[in-house]
Order: sequence, then structure tokens, then C-alpha cells
Amino acid sequence: MQLRTVFDSNVYVAAALRPGGHADLWLDIAALPSSGLCLFISAHILNEVQRKLTELGVAAADTRRFIQRLQLVAVMVAPTERVKVVKDDPDDDAILECALAAQAQLIVSADHHLLNLSPYGDIGVTHPRELKRIFASDFEQAA
Repeated sequence: MQLRTVFDSNVYVAAALRPGGHADLWLDIAALPSSGLCLFISAHILNEVQRKLTELGVAAADTRRFIQRLQLVAVMVAPTERVKVVKDDPDDDAILECALAAQAQLIVSADHHLLNLSPYGDIGVTHPRELKRIFASDFEQAA
């Protein structure tokens, strides 16, 4: 099974802030070719993660290393379709645009704006703890 997935920036920020935590383990799992978890990311999401980490006071070198890790683990896509769906948080539209460009099957987010959309067309939207249920054996091995 290969699950084409887009993580919201909040999942990445959680991973950067808590190395070894649950969100961070998803990056380890995605790096395993046998896991079936295929991550996609866009320049907009990378920039948002970098901006949020800077705002939270994460050291520039640590932020740079984390962004480089994302670039190694996730497949970069360049969205061409623009959407205006999340009126209360337009940055969330970039997550949807990335998912459309990636032909993703799933968006993983802790953001209620995106969770309330589930599904978005043919794309499911789920909380990170639900992803743990889907990849239980991989998650336990990575932990």
C-alpha cells in the first residue's frame, strides 16, 4: 500500500519542536521505502514551516537542518491549481493546493479548519493520531 500524503505545516513544526516525539517519528517512517507512506510538500509549506520555527525562536541552524531533512524525506511538488476554501485561515489553502498537485489521498493535520473539510473531494483529512492507527506496525518499530 502506498499512501500519498501531505502533512500540514503544524505537523512539521511539532516534529521540529519535539525531536523523538510522535510527529518526528512520522518523518522517520516516511523515510522507510517499505512503509508505504509517501510524503509530498510544496515550497509554500516549507516556507511556512521555516517562518513558524523562526517566530518560535528555533535557532537558524536547527531550522535549516530540519528543512533539509524535509527536503530529503518529502517529494516536492509545484501546485498550479489555486483554491480559496479556508476563509478563516488562507494559509491552509496551500495545504489543499499541495495535496491536489500531489494527487494525494490524505492530508494529515491538527488544524480544525482542515479537519472540518474531511473529505476534500477525494482527499481524506485526518488527525495525526489517526494516522498512527493506519501505520501501527511501522509506528511501533520506529518508536
